[in-house]
Amino acid sequence: MGGTSPIAVRLESATADRMRPWIIGGATTCFVLALVAAGLIMTTTGAPTASSSDPGIHITTLAASPTTEAGSRSGLGASGMQALVSTIGPSTVALIMKGQHGTWSSLGLVVESGGIIVTPAQTLAGARTITVVEEDGTRRTGTVVGSDPGSGLEVIRIPDDLPAATFDDTDPADGTQAVALSLEEGSRVGAPPTPHLYAGTVVSSGQALPSDQKGGTFATTTVAAPLSSGDVGCPLLDGSGSVEGLLTSVEWSGHNELSVFLPAALVEDVAEQLITSGQVVHGWMGIAAGNLPAGAGEAGAEVDAVSSGGPAADGGIDADDVITGIDGSRVLSAADFDTRLYAEPPGTAVTVALDRDGIPITVSVVLAASPDASQPSPSP
Repeated sequence: MGGTSPIAVRLESATADRMRPWIIGGATTCFVLALVAAGLIMTTTGAPTASSSDPGIHITTLAASPTTEAGSRSGLGASGMQALVSTIGPSTVALIMKGQHGTWSSLGLVVESGGIIVTPAQTLAGARTITVVEEDGTRRTGTVVGSDPGSGLEVIRIPDDLPAATFDDTDPADGTQAVALSLEEGSRVGAPPTPHLYAGTVVSSGQALPSDQKGGTFATTTVAAPLSSGDVGCPLLDGSGSVEGLLTSVEWSGHNELSVFLPAALVEDVAEQLITSGQVVHGWMGIAAGNLPAGAGEAGAEVDAVSSGGPAADGGIDADDVITGIDGSRVLSAADFDTRLYAEPPGTAVTVALDRDGIPITVSVVLAASPDASQPSPSP
């Protein structure tokens, strides 16, 4: 597959067929909200159209509201899409689960060479067997390495040495175009899966979902490109094929359906701890942080309180400071701050960028063990 496999990017109705297990029947229907590629943009009128500069690539645009922000993927043509699939395809696998109540499917991502795969844990719940389908159609039996209830991520292993994905810890900007890769069942038994690219506009990034939706207090990237439950575990990609997020759920906001991705930094860090020790141990900074007031005109997490004698106090962080970055990555909200520290263990030294009364400051903080062993996040 890889560079020689056809890429199918199609628009079809979102019917119940889209929910059928990957292994069971027929070609899965696809829904593409918007694709900016090969000079194609979102249009305001007209039926969906298809265009391609390569007979092996099918590109479809959907009539929708126009966008003023073309985004970082606006120059992604047919060759660019082929390059994306060639880059991430070998690291993306289909998962087929069998349990008491039948067969279902999802996707996983190779997070470390040696056959180490990460996927949302809810896709494996109730599974008696896990079959991993590789890019070339090879099937392996997966075994669970570890699970983290807090993030909802689980790691499995197969007896093969697949290449690990490359992760991009940068949150995509709101309004830009995002691309996700999913897999479709092969046309015949034993055939390799077919890669499908989906594209849509980033609605929000680095922000927590409302409390009545999945995602809890973790920062997520939401994309207006409704995938299905069978696509959970698929990667969100930047223009070079690096992973920016992992699909964890599909949510509704009013009449809009949104695909919700956990950020790459969280996925990578949680997987690393699960691989090493089978559990996630949280470091403690010793602050309470909240969001900036609406209309503040800046992004970050405001320090509400600092624990006396804690790591933050020792590092020189004060109440009312605004945390704008962790280890060179921007912090967009309190949820983004907690998410970036969630899987950093005690003893980790982190570089914290601050805004103190309009003056940028950088300090180093060494995380400690939490004084509360049941503490689910880095903040007190």
